[in-house]
Amino acid sequence: MKRDTELLHRGDKPREWYGAVNPPVIHASLYSFGSLQEYLDAGEGKIKHYVYERLANPIREVLEEKIAFLEKTEDALALASGMAAISSTLLAFLRTGDHFLVVSCVYGPVRAMADGILREMGIETEYFDAAEAANLAPRIKPNTRMIFLESPGSLTFDIQDLRAAARVAKEHGVLTAIDNTWATPLYQNPAEMGIDLVIHSGTKYIAGHSDLLLGLVAGPKELLARVRQVARLLGGTLSPDDAYLAIRGLRTLPLRMERHQSSALKVARWLEGRPEVREVLHPGLPSFPGYELAKSQMSGYSGLFSFRLQPRGEAARHRFVDTLLELFHLGYSWGGYESLIMPFIRYYTNDPELRAALGIDDDTYRISIGLEDPDDIIACIEKALAAWAQA
Repeated sequence: MKRDTELLHRGDKPREWYGAVNPPVIHASLYSFGSLQEYLDAGEGKIKHYVYERLANPIREVLEEKIAFLEKTEDALALASGMAAISSTLLAFLRTGDHFLVVSCVYGPVRAMADGILREMGIETEYFDAAEAANLAPRIKPNTRMIFLESPGSLTFDIQDLRAAARVAKEHGVLTAIDNTWATPLYQNPAEMGIDLVIHSGTKYIAGHSDLLLGLVAGPKELLARVRQVARLLGGTLSPDDAYLAIRGLRTLPLRMERHQSSALKVARWLEGRPEVREVLHPGLPSFPGYELAKSQMSGYSGLFSFRLQPRGEAARHRFVDTLLELFHLGYSWGGYESLIMPFIRYYTNDPELRAALGIDDDTYRISIGLEDPDDIIACIEKALAAWAQA
C-alpha cells in the first residue's frame, strides 16, 4: 500500500466506532471502572483502560499512530502546542550541569527557553552555525547531552547535515533532536538519517487550516516514554477536538503540500528574476547555498521562504506590505491555507550581533505561500513592488 493511501486509513477502526468513518471525539475528563478488579488490573497494566484525559484519549492515539507511521518511528506523542513538545523533550533529558548544543538558526522561543529557563537550571547552551553540523566533534564536551537541530531553519532556511550530526552524536553518546516542521514528514524523515527525536509544530502544515495548536514528538518507544512522562506532569494536553481537526488535516496533507510546493517554487523563481529583489532564500532554488545538501536530505519543499528587497527606506516598506494585504495576511505563523507575509524588521533588534549573524535586516521578508492560485499571488506581489518603487 502506498504511503498516501495508508495515511488515510492508518489507526482507523470503524468496526470499533459503530461504523463511523471518522474517529469519534470523546469528551470525558475521566473514565470509570466496572469493578475493583478492573481498576486493579488497569493500574498494574494487565488491561488497557483509559483513566484520565491528561494521560490518554482514544482519538489522540489515532493521531499519534498516523504520525509515527509518517515519521517512520516506533512511537509518537501529540501535545497542545509546538512549544509543549519542545519543552517536554528538553526537560525530559537535560539536567543541571549538562551541555546543550543548539543550531543558531533555531526557532526563537527555543533560544528564549535555553537562555532563560535552562540557564536558570544550570544547563549550559552553546550555539553553532548551521554549516558546523557537518562536523560537530570539536563542539562536543564530556557533559554534552543533546544536539538540537532545525533543518531547514524557519527564517533564512539554513540546512544542516543531518547524517553527519547524527553520526558524531552517536559516537559520543549524545542525543539528537530536530524541529522538522518546515519539510513535514512527507518530505524529510530525520529518523532514517539517525536523528533520535523528531519534533513538529503541527499547528503549521499538518493541521493546515490555521485553526488549532498542535505539537508532536516522534522517536523510539524508550525515549518517548520519558517525554510522555514529563508531558503528562506539565499538563500540555491536546484536546480531543483539536486531535480530530489534526487528523482531518492529515487526510489532505499530501495534496496540500504538493500545491504549497509548486506554488512557492513558481513565486520564488519569479522573485529571483525581479530587479527589486536582492536575494531569494528557498532551499529548492539552485542559487540557494544549501541546495545540494537539501536535495540529499529532502524529497520535496514546503511553501515557506524568505527574500530580501533592495534597501529603499521606511516608506517603501510600509507601501510594500500594506499593498500585499489585498491578498496576503500579515502575521507570524505559517503553513495554513492562506498566504502570509512577515517582515523581519522587529526580529532580534535588541541583539544586533545575532541579527547580523542570522542574516536578518529591515528589508528581509518571510513569505508563506498558501493555496491561492499562484498567478494571483504573483500579481499581488507585482502590484506591491510597484507601490514600493513609487515610495
